[in-house]
Amino acid sequence: MYSRDYLMRLISQTTSMLAQIMGLKEQKKHEEAMNLIDEFLNRELRLRTRLALGLSDEDLLQMLSVGGQPNLEQVAMMAAFLQEEGELLEEEGRQADGLLRYEKALRLMLYVLREGGEIPALRLTERSERLIRILAPFEQEPETKRAVWRYRESGGDWAEAENLLYELYDDGAATEEDGAAFYDRLAEKDDDLLEQGGLSRQELEEGRRQWLSLTDSAKDAAR
Repeated sequence: MYSRDYLMRLISQTTSMLAQIMGLKEQKKHEEAMNLIDEFLNRELRLRTRLALGLSDEDLLQMLSVGGQPNLEQVAMMAAFLQEEGELLEEEGRQADGLLRYEKALRLMLYVLREGGEIPALRLTERSERLIRILAPFEQEPETKRAVWRYRESGGDWAEAENLLYELYDDGAATEEDGAAFYDRLAEKDDDLLEQGGLSRQELEEGRRQWLSLTDSAKDAAR
């Protein structure tokens, strides 16, 4: 495992580099900013954003692992720089390239938040919420929607999680079992917690019935 001193130094260097990139962005020096990102990631992680984009999330997490466990600080750092590079590309009119980086960045950020919580210096919660808003008008990869679904549920936003479950089902990215397990997990929550998350007990049970009806109808149609 990495020492705490190393990780603190890494985060400190990351925040300093992010500030430099912001300055270059304000000066419209996009190419210089992207070169800086590449140099920093190559030096610290032996990894560049283009390579990260070509890897599955699982393979990327494996590359950023020590002893089989992903290093959350390194994952968060990669996510932050993917977001920054996405913004630089979008400002250059390369929206499609920017969106690819936004989705990858969001999934990595949500993984870190889910597994280890916030890293205050990198403001992952703020960054992820911004990415969710940016990506909302666009069709997203099912794995991105699924990551947001898990994040909303883990954060206690039950109503939004339920909406995302149905979107995933429409996309063919959620199974009957996914929904049944989701409603079972929520059924164990106290009524007050459910209310805070936007669902009453009655709404929860109605949602469960609708889910069963939907999936039963789909099974009947497939016969």
